[in-house]
Amino acid sequence: MAGASWGIRENRLLRYDAQIAINATRATFFRWHDRLIAATMLAIAIAVVRSRSADCPWPIAAWTGCGCGLILGIIGKRLVDARLSFHALHGLLAADALLPSTSKSYKLAWHAILLTGLTILTLVARPSLLIVSLPAYLIGTLVGHLVENLAQVSFMTKKIGLGRFVQSWLQRPLAGLIGAMILVASLQISAHYFGRDALVAVAGIEAAMLSLALTVVDDSLVRFKTVSGHSSGRIVMCHARGELLLMGITAPICLIAFGPHVAGAVAGVSIAAMLLLAIRILAYRLYGRRLADLLVSCLVGLTMMAAFSMPVLLPFAIILTFWQLRRRADALTWVLP
Repeated sequence: MAGASWGIRENRLLRYDAQIAINATRATFFRWHDRLIAATMLAIAIAVVRSRSADCPWPIAAWTGCGCGLILGIIGKRLVDARLSFHALHGLLAADALLPSTSKSYKLAWHAILLTGLTILTLVARPSLLIVSLPAYLIGTLVGHLVENLAQVSFMTKKIGLGRFVQSWLQRPLAGLIGAMILVASLQISAHYFGRDALVAVAGIEAAMLSLALTVVDDSLVRFKTVSGHSSGRIVMCHARGELLLMGITAPICLIAFGPHVAGAVAGVSIAAMLLLAIRILAYRLYGRRLADLLVSCLVGLTMMAAFSMPVLLPFAIILTFWQLRRRADALTWVLP
C-alpha cells in the first residue's frame, strides 16, 4: 500500500493538476480548426527538429542536448517547487501539500513527466542523444536544488545585514581592482604548471567565477532606481563598474604576458557576463525576481542553442532581445507600481 500511494490515482494534488490541464486543453482546442492548426504546427516543429539534428555534427548535437536537459532540469525543479508551494499556501488541497509523503510523490511524478517529455523529444530529434540529455536533466535538478539552498542562505544573511553589505561592496570599482589582481596572480602561478590550452581554460573558469561575483544584482534596488527616474543604461553602468575595471586591467596584461588566446578568453567571459548583467537588470525592471530569473534562464538557454546550432544568427538574436527588453523597460521609468 505504501508504494501505491506514489501513484497518480492516490495523490489528489496530481489529479487536481491533471484535471486543470485537461480542462485548459479542451478550452484551448475546442474547435476543430484549432486542433488542425496545432497538429500542423507540431508536425512542422518535428520535421524542423529532425532535419536540424540529422545534419548537425555529433559534438554540437551532444552539447545542445546536454544544454537542453540541463536547462529543463533547472527550470523544472523551480516550477515544480513553486507549484507545490502554491498548493501549500493558497491551494484547495493545502493539507495534502503539507504532508511529506504526498509532496514527495508529487515532485517525483512531475519530474517523471518532464523526463518522459524530454525522452520523447530526444527520440524525435536524435535517439543517440539520450546518453547526454537524461543525465543532464538530473544534473540540472541538482543544480536547481543547490541554487535554492544558496538563495535561502543569502536570505538569511540579508536578515542580519551581511549579504547586503557584501553585495554593495562587490558593486564598487575597488572589488574589480582586487579581482583583477587575483586573476593575474593566479594565472602567473598557473602558467608554470599548465600548457597554453589548459591555461586558456583556467583563465576562462577563473574569469567566469570573478565576473559572476562582480555582476550581482539587487532586484529591489533596480526597481527603486526605475521608479526614481534612472534609465536602463545608467543602472547597468552602475552595476558594471567592477566588471569593466576587471576586463580593462586583465585583458591587456594577459595579452602581453600570456598571449592573445588567454586575453581573448578573459575578454569574452567578461563581455558575456556584462550581457547577462544587462539582461537581468532589464528583466528586474519589468518583473518580480522569480519571474525575471525564469525569463533570464529561458533567454540564456535559447541563446546557447542558437550559438551551437545557428551561430550566424546569434548577434541578431542578442540585439533583438536587448531591443525588446530595453524598449519595454524604458517605458516604466518614473512609473510607480
